Amino acid sequence: MCRYNLRMEDGLWTVVDATTQKPAELDDVLMTRMTWREACDMVDILNKLDRISSISKRYEASASGHR
Repeated sequence: MCRYNLRMEDGLWTVVDATTQKPAELDDVLMTRMTWREACDMVDILNKLDRISSISKRYEASASGHR
């Protein structure tokens, strides 16, 4: 399941963090009031960053277990 999804608000789009059900943030900037294309791009980027973070944590845990 993807962590980030879209929600329409007042005719514009918000990227929502599924863990909090609140607008996503990137570098302290709320991902709100975007065009559909911008919001779709941000959802893709944020979900990819989340996957990279999850994978790196798994590798880190695995590496520390082999020491």
